[in-house]
Amino acid sequence: MTTSGGMTMLTTKQKKTRALTVAAAVLGASVAFAGAAWAQPADGSGPDVPIGGPGTGRILPPTPDEDTMFSIPDWIGNGGAVTASAIESLPIDITVGCQGGGSVQVHVGGLAPADFTVQCPVDSVGVGSVQIPARPGRDFQFTVHTSDPSIHWGINALQVRPPVDSPTG
Repeated sequence: MTTSGGMTMLTTKQKKTRALTVAAAVLGASVAFAGAAWAQPADGSGPDVPIGGPGTGRILPPTPDEDTMFSIPDWIGNGGAVTASAIESLPIDITVGCQGGGSVQVHVGGLAPADFTVQCPVDSVGVGSVQIPARPGRDFQFTVHTSDPSIHWGINALQVRPPVDSPTG
């Protein structure tokens, strides 16, 4: 770096380093956004099916970062998420927990659709789960419909990697 008349001049090497740093930051932000989950309307929801909003707690315990595809810690009322599998050769474990009385109906759309219901106790957390088999070309829409708009729920989607020393690792 040199200065000339109060201005800082970058060498070619410094310009390349800064360009790579900016490119890496943009790529990192793009990858983080592509893997993010957000709550959104459930399939077929119309104006008569209100969509909920984020809660402030955590319904399910945290999961290992290296295995988590996405997690919604606390959502109140109807909602869902969209994601694609990170590793097509691994199954996806979906766990939904809820509380507040009533139940939640969970639909996992995609090549291997799954539906299940979780009962939501008033004073504790009810939990249900399903495993989606490994297969290529998987993308999913997860929708959760609550029997009451005040029900809190959380979802974790995991792809558990086998230990490094296992035959499939």
